[in-house]
Amino acid sequence: MRAQPSVIDRFVDYYASLDRQPVPALAGLYDVHAVLVDPFGEHNGLFAIQRYFSHLLANVNACRFAIDPPLCESGRFAVTWTMYWSHPRISGGEIRSLPGCSMVETHGEKIFRQRDYYDAGEMLYEHLPLLGWAVRGVKRRVRA
Repeated sequence: MRAQPSVIDRFVDYYASLDRQPVPALAGLYDVHAVLVDPFGEHNGLFAIQRYFSHLLANVNACRFAIDPPLCESGRFAVTWTMYWSHPRISGGEIRSLPGCSMVETHGEKIFRQRDYYDAGEMLYEHLPLLGWAVRGVKRRVRA
């Protein structure tokens, strides 16, 4: 008999083809009381996480992750990744890439807390007409 994939394996598989995954399948990955935090906000509970994913994926042409091998410790793991995504109103719908990482705490075989780190400016704000100009200007000044 084949063993059930671990929560880490299920996480990697789900995100590897995020745009083709059914949102209800998140129930097999996240605890009912899970918390997901990213640069756009905090989402408390499985229902809020599912709603967030439904909203995010409703408007993208593509979204998948290339995930590096995880760093594991009892009840926790961390992964670095590159997200490849496309939105029809950003950069003419071309595929964009965005590096980031996730720190994940598990309870049993479910995710209890996930914190994602990535540059929201690079992902979204830099591509908005006026705000993009301002964000890119601030980044240039900080690098100088």
